[in-house]
Amino acid sequence: MPQRRATQIISVIGTQFYQPIADLISKLIARPYRFPDRVGSSYYEGGYSASVIVLLAASMESLIQRDRYFYRLEKPTSKPSNNASEYSKSILQYRRHGHMEELFEVRNSVAHNHLWEIEFTTPPEGGRQHKRSHVVAGTHRLRTVPPLTTRIPRTQRLRLNLQPGRLDRTDVAKALEASLHFLAYLSKRGHRPIDLTTETVVFKGKRLPFSDLLSKVESAL
Repeated sequence: MPQRRATQIISVIGTQFYQPIADLISKLIARPYRFPDRVGSSYYEGGYSASVIVLLAASMESLIQRDRYFYRLEKPTSKPSNNASEYSKSILQYRRHGHMEELFEVRNSVAHNHLWEIEFTTPPEGGRQHKRSHVVAGTHRLRTVPPLTTRIPRTQRLRLNLQPGRLDRTDVAKALEASLHFLAYLSKRGHRPIDLTTETVVFKGKRLPFSDLLSKVESAL
């Protein structure tokens, strides 16, 4: 009997997040957009937006791990960084590595629930009047803590909300744009590159490239 040859795969699930991301975006933009105040966004707006950003970061991390695997096959003695933004900078020579750093900083703020103390008053005419927002020491991984005078804490480059409870679809659009830019770069400049932006997803009953999700979010702002 001839001996069967073994088949090997590696467990990369990055693109499997694309469809759940599309599903969440569909749910998010099905509701009318209501601009958040300085205290926070609405219940559904914030929940869906935070979930999309977490999955986007998880997808990026998975696909960077794939690239790291093939890089180490080529250079077995190398020790590339396990940090996504540092790897994109030092190994991939990605100029927008700072955008990756901010995306993962916001991911951490959600996944590890950075705590903020938010003070506001409720005027007689209604609404909420924001006084200050302060991140609680020992609950966060921020490299730079925004000063107390900051009216809306954001990242420096992408202007993503650092306060998890204030995330909304504008943050989704920024995070998605940054992710797609990196994926397009990785598709051409990575190790054993494959096309990572045209994977098809189903969105509201129609099939479209993953990259088209950005225009769907932007049209709902």
